[in-house]
Amino acid sequence: MSVQNGRTQNERRSTLNRRDFLRSASALAGLGLLAACAPPAQPAGDSGSAAPAERTKVRYLSWWFEEGNRGETWNNFVDEFNEYQAEIEVVAENIPFDQYTTKTIVGAQSGQLDGDIIMATPELAPRLIQSDLLVPLDDVLVRNSITDLSSAHDALRKDGNLYGLDMVTVAFGILYNKDRYEEADITPATTPQEWVDVSAALTDRENQKYGFFATHLVSEPSDFWFQLEVWCMPYDGIWAEGTTPLLTSDPIIQGLKLFKQMYDVSMPQGADNPTGYRLFQNGDVAQGLYVSAAVGAFTKGAPDLYPKLRSAPIPWETNKSIARIHPMMINKDSEVVEESLEFVTYMYSPDNYRRMVEGCEDVIFAQPSAARQEYLDGLEWLKPGYFGVDYVTPFDIVGDFVYNFNEFGQIVITNFADVLVAGKSVEEAMEVAQVQAEDLADRIS
Repeated sequence: MSVQNGRTQNERRSTLNRRDFLRSASALAGLGLLAACAPPAQPAGDSGSAAPAERTKVRYLSWWFEEGNRGETWNNFVDEFNEYQAEIEVVAENIPFDQYTTKTIVGAQSGQLDGDIIMATPELAPRLIQSDLLVPLDDVLVRNSITDLSSAHDALRKDGNLYGLDMVTVAFGILYNKDRYEEADITPATTPQEWVDVSAALTDRENQKYGFFATHLVSEPSDFWFQLEVWCMPYDGIWAEGTTPLLTSDPIIQGLKLFKQMYDVSMPQGADNPTGYRLFQNGDVAQGLYVSAAVGAFTKGAPDLYPKLRSAPIPWETNKSIARIHPMMINKDSEVVEESLEFVTYMYSPDNYRRMVEGCEDVIFAQPSAARQEYLDGLEWLKPGYFGVDYVTPFDIVGDFVYNFNEFGQIVITNFADVLVAGKSVEEAMEVAQVQAEDLADRIS
């Protein structure tokens, strides 16, 4: 572990505790943001003469309030906001990711969302915008004088209005345990076939050591499709163009065959997502395709592993990977829209946004001017796997199925599972999936 200025990297990167957050919040007074939320001063002689007014509650729904540094960072910000004004109480409600996705889709289909402030994935967001269930957030940019918002937000606009603000963009990369690589005298792969060979060399099933893990169970549909989506990248494919599925195209067939090879030679077959994650934490899995936003969680979940984490270059010629924007949005039918806007405005002030990104140990800034190079330089795992990559978005690779992303993904993973466990060929499975996806296109067009 390297030491700079007399402190280890773990010490320098330690997550801000609540006291640190509250102390640093005092710097915001000059921006007028806390003052705008603060209650009016009591007249002289009235101190203690009346009970404090009941706060207006704002329900903030997400899946990440229990996710290591991310959860701690967001809970600290909720506490900080609630501490410095007396009229609004933001209440964080955590819902596991698969349940959250299903709940939000059902809400969109019924035309009635739960919660006041909600988080969305890049696939849920356009569905919510299309359904006219959200409040425009343009005023948040005006109040915070933000002029350099990332172009990824263009997909969150409708009729000239902005309906979501990115709170984390996650990028896929190959994360590996450098000790496992060194023990096996492995160097990072530069081609898909080398990646298979590296993964096989890192696998010893008899001793329960594995070269790679990816979610592969249909019982975990959101996570399975979330990760399988990337496998069109190795051969420069896309899953669909407009409402035309491309599931029998050569790049998709080759990408799924690559996954099947990795499954055969290097994965703990049948392991669910929590088990695969635990095996990686313990060092029993050597590598995986991880989103950048997940890396910071290892500082608490696996503090001994974290210093050993490194990223490998993308092992295909295009150097393409997927980056996923996750916007914060406000329910149009909320009874506390103005109060919800106060919290979103507070979180998107450049200083708060920077503290949030760093606290979560994220690496892609939706406000580029908020990024500190010193912070990025301190992340040993950032280069080369998450740096200088040609990032594309789900909008680029699933076409108009982005509005029915989960239904489209369910078709893909259900048929691909027959390849993994039932001996069907990739070509046979995708022929069936293509027909089903075309039927879906007819229903939604």
